[in-house]
Amino acid sequence: MKLKAVAATFALNAISLAVVTANAQGSAISVPQSAPNSYAGASFGSPLAFGADWGAVGIGVYGQTLPNKFNGAKLDTDEDFDGSAAIVFGLGDADKYVGLETAIVTTSLTGSEKLTGNDSDEFGESGGLSFKLHTNVPGGAALAIGVIGTGRWGEAEEQNESSVFANATKVFSIDTGSSKHALVANIGIGDGSFTSSLRDDGVNVFGSLAFYVTRQLSLIADHNGRFTNLAVSAAPIRGIPLVVTLGAVNVGERFDSDMQFGGTLGYTLSF
Repeated sequence: MKLKAVAATFALNAISLAVVTANAQGSAISVPQSAPNSYAGASFGSPLAFGADWGAVGIGVYGQTLPNKFNGAKLDTDEDFDGSAAIVFGLGDADKYVGLETAIVTTSLTGSEKLTGNDSDEFGESGGLSFKLHTNVPGGAALAIGVIGTGRWGEAEEQNESSVFANATKVFSIDTGSSKHALVANIGIGDGSFTSSLRDDGVNVFGSLAFYVTRQLSLIADHNGRFTNLAVSAAPIRGIPLVVTLGAVNVGERFDSDMQFGGTLGYTLSF
């Protein structure tokens, strides 16, 4: 697998997380009301079982610094940053039956030579689709199955095949007496980009934990099956479903690569 497949596939996982948090999991997070429809994110690289259904549309961007080395080889280019953009929308009703979350993702904002090996991949010329069927279950939990990175076009066609996953997410209330918080636990299995090998063999476990200091601030530890990531997420404006998540990618420096830094910015529209 080429380096571009590793970074771009992570973007396919991460981008949709920035744009559906408020509608998807807000009703399940039992912490003090700080603002309506204003919730921080709950993962950074792994898909959540909560998702968008009818009435939710999101837009988002994801950016990440690029490593200076990969598999022990030094990468000699002037490019040090790339990103992705997405539109996410939902169909169905996850409370009554199932919801279908669809993400349309362009996997390169800069046409980075470091990722693609050439500088011909401009904005919108490369990308893929992601789909997730999800349902909410009693007790502040959700179940989902999905596929990431199908229907690729442009440079993305040369990356690894689409990845299939199944997972569960649950929100736990934490009452210390003087304050209330929440913990969002997420676990699943998947193939392709979720595996621990660059050969994409078999399946692997992924998961995340997010501790909510308030509804508008969360601390995240995430292992997407390939990389371990740490992040802080915030919904900085009360009453506005704008989510900002910033963090470190590949903190264990796997594949003899550098740790990178990334972030998502998303906004959810409700109708």
